[in-house]
Amino acid sequence: MEERETLTRALSLLVNLGQVLLQKARQEAAGSLETFVLYKITTMFGLLTAGADFYRSLGVKTKSEAEEVWKKSYHHEAVREQVEELLQLESEWDAFLQSVDEDLQSTDELLSGSKAADRIGADSVFTDARSAESVTLGQFLGQNQKLLLVLIRHFG
Repeated sequence: MEERETLTRALSLLVNLGQVLLQKARQEAAGSLETFVLYKITTMFGLLTAGADFYRSLGVKTKSEAEEVWKKSYHHEAVREQVEELLQLESEWDAFLQSVDEDLQSTDELLSGSKAADRIGADSVFTDARSAESVTLGQFLGQNQKLLLVLIRHFG
């Protein structure tokens, strides 16, 4: 019973926070897609933190492990409802990000007159979002550490 309550609470928290973050992201993107990508995309980092907290509360490390946990309690209505809400939220996030990507691609093609690159090299220059410094992809490779690298395409 306690495990089911922990699972239901964790799912509810993740869904509620994910919905709030999605609404905020939609509002920010609607104002200006360019501003959203340059300055507001960090809204999505809150979702990463919420997901990590969710996994930690269940004592798992991957989505498939979390799914195994909720499969055991899926026959309980409260768990089933929260899982269904989470899956719906996942679909809504996917649709939102797809629309942002599509809008950016059409903007990119109009502005640059060319398609996006298929590959990038280690000497490709990027802007570090935390420091605003120019860095190359090569600076992050081969450091024998686990690194989350988020590349956001923008041709402005």
